[in-house]
Amino acid sequence: MKLLQVDSIQSLEEKFATYFASMEKKQEEVELRQVRGRYLAEDILADMDSPSFRRSVVDGYAVRAADTFGVSESIPVFLESLGSVTMGKASTFFIGSGQTAYVPTGGMIPEGADAMVMVEHIDRLGENMVSINRPVAPGAHIMNIGDDFHKRERFFSKGHRVTTKDIGLLAACGMAKIAVYRKPRLSVISTGDELVEPGMKPGPCQIRDINAYAISAYAEELGAEVLDLAIVADDADAYRNAALKAMEKSDMVILSGGSSAGNKDFTAQVVDSLGKPGVVTHGLAIRPGKPTIIGIFTDREEPKTVIGLPGHPLSSIMVFDVVVGTFLRKYYLGNEESPKTIHAKITENIHAGEGRTTYQLVNLSRGEEMEGHSERGWLAQPIRAKSGAIAQLARAHGYVAIPQGSEGVRAGETVEVILIE
Repeated sequence: MKLLQVDSIQSLEEKFATYFASMEKKQEEVELRQVRGRYLAEDILADMDSPSFRRSVVDGYAVRAADTFGVSESIPVFLESLGSVTMGKASTFFIGSGQTAYVPTGGMIPEGADAMVMVEHIDRLGENMVSINRPVAPGAHIMNIGDDFHKRERFFSKGHRVTTKDIGLLAACGMAKIAVYRKPRLSVISTGDELVEPGMKPGPCQIRDINAYAISAYAEELGAEVLDLAIVADDADAYRNAALKAMEKSDMVILSGGSSAGNKDFTAQVVDSLGKPGVVTHGLAIRPGKPTIIGIFTDREEPKTVIGLPGHPLSSIMVFDVVVGTFLRKYYLGNEESPKTIHAKITENIHAGEGRTTYQLVNLSRGEEMEGHSERGWLAQPIRAKSGAIAQLARAHGYVAIPQGSEGVRAGETVEVILIE
């Protein structure tokens, strides 16, 4: 096996670019009802003005605003009512001076009218006459053509992940079917003689498999499709066979455990035996997560990736979020949007890892009011968790990234917290 130097995050990104920058992303078309959470493979532009006609935003009467100037409850104006606009049909009325017509919410404003008076300020005086007791300004309660958006206006670009609040706008743009990037397919394999399924009670020196289920949840939240989860014993042949089988149907195989320097830690050898070029990274200059293995295989119809994550849950999840998630979004889902962050004051000193990028879990809370602001600022409390622990992750709101070469951060400094769910 090749002996490779520990890589920085930047070096690893350069290696990914070498093998995947020219890879064509696969697309598929989905119905509007199925698009939430998917990544767009096309730009979204409005196909028409909205609204495409002048429409009322209230139930009321269309008028010429000038007819209402100076009116009040004691001095109303009397207008001839021409009839009612039918919802969903074009108006056939022309509103002249001294005239009006009823228009329901969303109905078309008749020609000649330039304002709407709400029904609350109208008194009907028979079939053909109304009195108005409140003035309105020109344009009152009317949406004009294009007030919401204009034809060809761009709303979303390729790679945008569709959220719940986007669905209504996609419908308004006429997007009944939408091109999206195909979900990357993942398989997750945990290795260790000590592992049992979550539904089993561990025996002496056994533990429940945390990583496979945690990583799968993170992958699905990201937008990937997890095809399979498996536990494999510490046996090189069984491990290799499981990885090969998973590669046949997956874009990426996640291996959890067996990546450090113990006697039974053979992940690197297994990964390197799967194809060419094999292991390109054996160790990352990050904390936690140094014993991470990256294997890339271009000797297949489509390039494949095998990622050997550390066995400790916190390390495994952190590497997935920082490394694997970024890779999948960029090369499979066309998404390079920055993660959601919030600025906060750190409550304790955080020491940087020597020669490594450090990722520190934090819990957020509200602090004292900031000078010049009515709201209280955020405080970030470091969570001191060992890599083998998992409970602290559920309490964390995010993490702080301390760059390689930094001396760390001091209590009271403002930091950028990358939010996690």
